Amino acid sequence: FNDSHSETYEGFLVDGFFDIASFRKAVVTSVTSVRQNHGGALEEIYVGVPAPFVSLRTKGHTISFPKKRKITMQDVDALYESGLNELMASGRCIRRSAMYFSLGDNRKYFSAESICGVSSTLLKGALSYYFVSDEFYQTVTDLLEDLGFSKVHFIPSSLAQLTYLLPEKKREGYAFLLDVGFLTTTISVVYGNGIVREDSFNCGIGTVLVALMQDLGIDYDLAEEILCASNISGGAFAKDERFKTERGEEISTIEHVNDVIKCALDVACEGVENVLNKYYKDKASTGLTVNPINVTGEGVSVIKGVAEHIASRLNRLTAIVCPDLPYYDKPYFSSRMALLAMATSDKKEKGFFKRIFNRK
Repeated sequence: FNDSHSETYEGFLVDGFFDIASFRKAVVTSVTSVRQNHGGALEEIYVGVPAPFVSLRTKGHTISFPKKRKITMQDVDALYESGLNELMASGRCIRRSAMYFSLGDNRKYFSAESICGVSSTLLKGALSYYFVSDEFYQTVTDLLEDLGFSKVHFIPSSLAQLTYLLPEKKREGYAFLLDVGFLTTTISVVYGNGIVREDSFNCGIGTVLVALMQDLGIDYDLAEEILCASNISGGAFAKDERFKTERGEEISTIEHVNDVIKCALDVACEGVENVLNKYYKDKASTGLTVNPINVTGEGVSVIKGVAEHIASRLNRLTAIVCPDLPYYDKPYFSSRMALLAMATSDKKEKGFFKRIFNRK
């Protein structure tokens, strides 16, 4: 890292930003700070797009060739482009990925590299396409162009986290990631390198704080102190046990505080349960019920015991996932490390293919 800067703003829900002006101000402040400390020219920027601003479309698609030939990366690109054209989807596609490829032999290949050089008359793919919302795209593009960036790249945050946090073998079948954020929580279902389904709910640290404020009649700072000191995975509490604040005040019983937190989190639990029951209850693979729900996000760091509560509420195994990096090995850093990993991979890949295609 050369430099980093974080800035708070009003945030967003599933329906969009609370206050776009607040978001713009946070971006300008962050970029300006990094530029001043960096001291060099910054013309290219990668932007992580939160799940509520991404629309997912999936498609099974096939292209055929007149005779048997070795598959190339150009053929893979043609498959993606042809599939996108057949979708007839409006909006701006910012990325595409594949759950898997097939060459007509019913064998699944989980990367484009694994099929290149193999001879076939057919190329099939279970493809995922990611579209950014007009509001997010236009707001960010206009802002960053005004700040002097000539190249702006958008990355779906959920896809970056899934491919970074979950090993390839774990994704060769249905895998689940639950990202508990500040105001929204997202459940993503991945197969191979493509997201199969994704849903977001208005639930997170902020909604839990609001529940505490309303139920206990306290201000934001005190609600934050109580939440940080709580742990909803603990056992039973004595009925007369009370929470003591740093100010020396006593607020309700600890058991009641935990109940308020759990009730606020149940919005996400119920949403996840509905998704699993609706789309995956009747799937033949027993792995769907055995595979854990991988939990990450800043909410995991702040709301202690959230993974255990989700496991109990849904009767499913959960596992906390985070970056395997010194100092950054916390769920709080999952999204930014995943985005950095995908952006770095994109840069390397583009450099590699540029060298290959420019070779005489």
